[in-house]
Amino acid sequence: MRLAGRRTWALGVVATFVALSLTGCHTEYHGYDSGIDGTLWRQIASFEDPLSSSLFEPSAYEPIGYLNSLQAERWSGSLESASDLDLEEGGVVLYDRTSTDNAAGLSIFIASGPRPDVPTDWGRNYDGPSQVFTCYRIEAEFSPGAMPSVGRTTFDHCPPALVELMPADAAFASGEVFDG
Repeated sequence: MRLAGRRTWALGVVATFVALSLTGCHTEYHGYDSGIDGTLWRQIASFEDPLSSSLFEPSAYEPIGYLNSLQAERWSGSLESASDLDLEEGGVVLYDRTSTDNAAGLSIFIASGPRPDVPTDWGRNYDGPSQVFTCYRIEAEFSPGAMPSVGRTTFDHCPPALVELMPADAAFASGEVFDG
């Protein structure tokens, strides 16, 4: 009886592993202490840091100028136009841009690009996702004679059309993973 119980348990473990593999469960990173690989973190930062300077210390002090001053690919939101984006080596995509007389808003998608085949920061072999991506929304309010007030809202997921451009093993990382 004991041998039959072990076989049943082993088959259950195998079935669970297969089921999880087939459901497409992916790694995700959330929060400051997410455990994300340092190399992938730095790759995202290499795209995000220059953009953040433009977002939080802009050269334009009105909504349209603010949106137009940002250097990155633009996406219209259509499925067809997503395939025109070049994210093979990583990059930034701006989408869902809006403006009024005194406010501007936009959503941002950032892809790390492929992780180089190097050990982790701790000298171990790397066995995680080949890329990571994040997305969030920026809202800027403009007042005469003052720097804009800029706020960020992190997202729990990114637009499916942009995620489809990533490799199957790419992982989502929430915006707060890259704070600090």
